[in-house]
Amino acid sequence: MGGSGGGSFQSDRSPDELRAEVERSLQQAQVDAEVNQLLNEELARINSRDVALVNRRLDEIKDALGDRVADFDRLLFGGSVAKHTFVDGLSDVDSLVVLKADALESDTPQALIDTFERALRQHLDMGEIEKIRKGFAVTVVYKDGSEIQLLPAVERASGLSISDKEGSGWSFIRPRAFEERLSAVNRQQDGRLIPTVKLAKAIVDGLPKEERPGGYHMEALAVEAFGDYRGPRNNKAMLTHFFQSAAERIRRPLADATGQSERIDEVFGPAESPARQRVSAALRRVASRMDTAMTVEAWRHMLG
Repeated sequence: MGGSGGGSFQSDRSPDELRAEVERSLQQAQVDAEVNQLLNEELARINSRDVALVNRRLDEIKDALGDRVADFDRLLFGGSVAKHTFVDGLSDVDSLVVLKADALESDTPQALIDTFERALRQHLDMGEIEKIRKGFAVTVVYKDGSEIQLLPAVERASGLSISDKEGSGWSFIRPRAFEERLSAVNRQQDGRLIPTVKLAKAIVDGLPKEERPGGYHMEALAVEAFGDYRGPRNNKAMLTHFFQSAAERIRRPLADATGQSERIDEVFGPAESPARQRVSAALRRVASRMDTAMTVEAWRHMLG
């Protein structure tokens, strides 16, 4: 009656080799725990940004424009403020200045931007402002490094419109479309996507400007990276996965869900362009450093 069925696991490795493997596993677990603690501390620092200061500045802008720009309706806090991925010190605050369509007459988007700029220069406290620049939107750059971008928008029956590329007409947008998509993936990942985006932005901010995606682009890359992610849900694992995924995905254009433009990342040109390859290589280097970093100090260095 078969007495040989019990068997036992036999290893080709010596006791010393098995002991060394166990020690390596324990050391790696200790490093992982310390790195995740470091990343939690960084998140706490990011989340402790001065919300009151941001809100005060938005109120000052609203007062400046509301009193002096005809038909000021309201500010919709778009960009990273609405999506809860704002990081203190990064240029990532966008606001739509919504005006009533029946009072615009023949004003072009560029004419409104000119009006905004004049009103802000005249009525904001320029002592804390580095500069106010004008382009597709008006951007208030503060001396502490933060920026608030103001984009004129028109409310119509079918939705919101913003400036076209030429600044002479209006284009329909869906400002909530991407926010809803980001929120859905964040829920799917048990609320871990947004902390990952915050940390990734903080790390990317240390790269040369020509080697880093913008804030909205980073968020879109994160949605792509985590739509079907089934890996560990901790800061270290998710950050590493983000940079590995983004390094590949950025080589091809991303569609803009809001309708503001055809592609989120038009600035990088077509698929496999030199600009895309440069950014891809930079993100791949970050992913490689994360994958091989064996100490907390190496991660601290990446966080700047």
